[in-house]
Amino acid sequence: MNFIAVETSTNICSVALFQANKMIDLIENEEENSHSKELGVFVKNIFDQNNILINDINYIALSSGPGSFTGLRIGSSLAKGMAFALKIPIVMVPTLQSLELAIKIKEDHNVCVFSHSDQFYLQNFKNGIPISDIKLVSANDLKSNEKKLFGYRLEKSSISLKYTEIKPSSKLIGKLSNLKYDDWVVKDINEAELNYINNFNIKKS
Repeated sequence: MNFIAVETSTNICSVALFQANKMIDLIENEEENSHSKELGVFVKNIFDQNNILINDINYIALSSGPGSFTGLRIGSSLAKGMAFALKIPIVMVPTLQSLELAIKIKEDHNVCVFSHSDQFYLQNFKNGIPISDIKLVSANDLKSNEKKLFGYRLEKSSISLKYTEIKPSSKLIGKLSNLKYDDWVVKDINEAELNYINNFNIKKS
C-alpha cells in the first residue's frame, strides 16, 4: 500500500512517504514549535518531490501519543482532514511502541519520553512487546529504576540519567503501522483518539 506517516508528538516534526509499503522519502525538522507552520508544507513537498498524487495513498499513519498536547493535536487535525477528504482510514500508532521498534534487545527494559517539568511518559517492554501500561513518572522514579532505559529528551531531567537516545520519527510510525495495520486501523475518523495520558493543564492568569 501507499501511505504517509506523521510524527508530531515531540519537538520533532516528521513526515514519511511509503510506496508499496517501503519508505521512499522522509522530511524532518527538530525546531521547537514549528509544527503548525511546517507540517502542511512537509506533506505537500513530500508528494511534489516524488511525483505521487495525494489521491494515490491508501491510509495515513499517525503517532497517537503520549507526548506534547499541542503537537499531537496539530498532527491529528491534519491527518483527520486528509482522511476525511480522501475517504481513507487512519492507523493510530502508539508513540512509545514506535520507539521500541528501533530497540534491538530482548531483555526487560523501559522506553520513555519527556512530558513536562520533571515528568516523563514511561512504558516497560520485553522482546518488543509492551508489558505494562504507560505511566507518568518523575525523574527520581527513572533514576531509581534499574532497568535499561531508552528514550528521548531525557536530558531535560533535573538529575543526570543514564539512557540510550531514540528519536521519534515518522519512519518508525510508518513501519509499525504496516506491521500492525489490521490491529490499529480506524476507518471512522471520529473514533481516532489520541492518547494524552496526562490532562492538559491550562495556566490561569
